[in-house]
Amino acid sequence: MASPVLSFRVEEGLAQQLDLLAAATDRDRQYHLKRALVRYVEAESWHLQAISEGIADADAGNLTDLDAVKAKWAKRAEHRTDRQSTE
Repeated sequence: MASPVLSFRVEEGLAQQLDLLAAATDRDRQYHLKRALVRYVEAESWHLQAISEGIADADAGNLTDLDAVKAKWAKRAEHRTDRQSTE
């Protein structure tokens, strides 16, 4: 089965940067574009999944009180400040 062909336009400067990368790594444009697309799709898919899980948790009533979240981050910031002042 043949792979589908994707085609899109980019700015000239980006295409030039891609060509420089391809030349420096002795790889073609297609190699780098495939790698970039795989990484992007994986990251976006993870993000969408995390959002879906968060919505499901909220719908199920599994929520954390805002004051508790603020207190946790304030304490974390305080410890970070304490460590930096002793260094």
